[in-house]
Amino acid sequence: MSEEQMNNVNIQPPTFVAPLSQSTQHAVQTRGTPATLNLDDIFGDCFFTPDGDQIFLSENPGALDGTVQISGEQVVSTNASRPNESDTKSYVQVPFAGGINTTGLNQTGPVRATTMGPAATNQEQKILPMAQPPQQRHHLQYAMVNTGGKRRANTGGRDRKMSDQQKSERRERNREHAKRSRIRKKFLLESLQQSVTLLKEENEKLRKSIRQHLGDNEANHLLEKENLAQAAAASTSLIASNSKDANKVLDDPDFSFIKALQTAQQNFVVTDPSLPDNPIVYATQGFLNLTGYTLDQVLGRNCRFLQGPETDPKAVEKIRRSIEEGSDMSVCLLNYRADGTTFWNQFFIAALRDAAGNITNYVGVQCKVSDQYAANVCKKQDEEFAQAEAQAQAGDTVKSEPMTTDSLNVAAAVAAPAVPMKMEEASNP
Repeated sequence: MSEEQMNNVNIQPPTFVAPLSQSTQHAVQTRGTPATLNLDDIFGDCFFTPDGDQIFLSENPGALDGTVQISGEQVVSTNASRPNESDTKSYVQVPFAGGINTTGLNQTGPVRATTMGPAATNQEQKILPMAQPPQQRHHLQYAMVNTGGKRRANTGGRDRKMSDQQKSERRERNREHAKRSRIRKKFLLESLQQSVTLLKEENEKLRKSIRQHLGDNEANHLLEKENLAQAAAASTSLIASNSKDANKVLDDPDFSFIKALQTAQQNFVVTDPSLPDNPIVYATQGFLNLTGYTLDQVLGRNCRFLQGPETDPKAVEKIRRSIEEGSDMSVCLLNYRADGTTFWNQFFIAALRDAAGNITNYVGVQCKVSDQYAANVCKKQDEEFAQAEAQAQAGDTVKSEPMTTDSLNVAAAVAAPAVPMKMEEASNP
C-alpha cells in the first residue's frame, strides 16, 4: 500500500479480532509488518473443527448467536466433568484415578507403561498444579458448529428476495472478507520468509563456530561439499552447503510441521513406531505441564498412561486404527494426569514419513478443552460410533445369510486362505 493510501482517512484499517494489544493496535493503524505486528492477534480467531475445517470467528455470525462453540475454558479446571445422566443440563465430576503409581511410570528401567488404574480406597488426592495455563491463545484451538440437527436452509430463495441495497452490502462484506484473507496470507508468508532468513543466519553462525573451534584447515575439510553431502546422507543434519540445500530442508513438510509446533509451543509428543511399543522419543514442556509428568518419566514409554478407567475404549480404538493405517485423525477423549485428575483432550495424530513414503514417526497433539465442548463433541462421536457399528453388524448379517448353490460356486472360485490378524493392545500413539 502506498504512502498516499496510508494517509487517506477514507481508507479504514483492516479489522482484526479484539482485544488487541496496544503495540498491535498501533501496528495495525500504521499497516505494520510481521516485525511489528503480533500475528497471534491476527490468527487468534482462527479455529479448527474436529473434522479439520477452518473457522474464522470474526467472519462467522455463529460466533455471536452461540452456533459456534469454542473449545477453550474461561477458567482452567483441575478435573473434568461430564453431563449428569439424570439431568443433562448439570455436570458431575469424573472420579479421580490412582495416579502415576498405577501406570508404571514411577519405576525406572525398561518397565512397560500401562493405563492408569482406579484410585485405592481412601486414597489421599494431591493435585499437581500447572505451571501455566495448558492452552495459550496461539495454541491450536478448536470450535464446533452446533446446527441443532437442522440443515441450513437453501439460500437461493433468500438471495432472490434481497433488495439491491442488501445485495450491495453483501458484496461489500464478501470483498472485505477476501481482503482480510489476503492480509492474513501476506503476513503469514512474510513471517515464514523471516523464519527462513533467521535459520540461514543460524546456519552461517554454526559454520563460523566450527571454524573457530577446529581451525580453518580442518573446518574447510569438514565443510567441503562432498563431506556435507555424505553427512546429510547419513543423518538429518541441518548444516547445508548452500541456501538451495537449506531451502530443501525447510520445504520438507514434516520438518515444517514439527518446527511450526515447536515455535507455537504446542502440547505434543513424537513417538517412534520402529521401536518396541511405539514409545515417546520427544515431549514438549507444554505436554509435561499439561499431564504433570517429568521428561524422564515419559521418554521411552507408550502414551497409554494417559488412559484410565473412564476413557472411552471406542475413542482409543479409533486412535489404534489411525496408527495402523498411517492416517491423520482427531478425536475427543478423557485423559488422566499424573495425580489421577482428568481432562478432556481433543487429540490430533499425524504420521511423519521419509522420502520413500515410509512412516518414521507419529506426532500427537493434545488440546485441553472445556467440559461443555467435550460433551457436544463426544455426543456426536457416540452417534458416529453407533452408526459405524450398525453398518458393521448389517454387513455381518448379510454375510451370514444362507447362500444359494450358484453363490457358493462363485465363492469357492474366488476364495483365498484367510490370514489371521494380530490385534495389538489399543493405545495412544
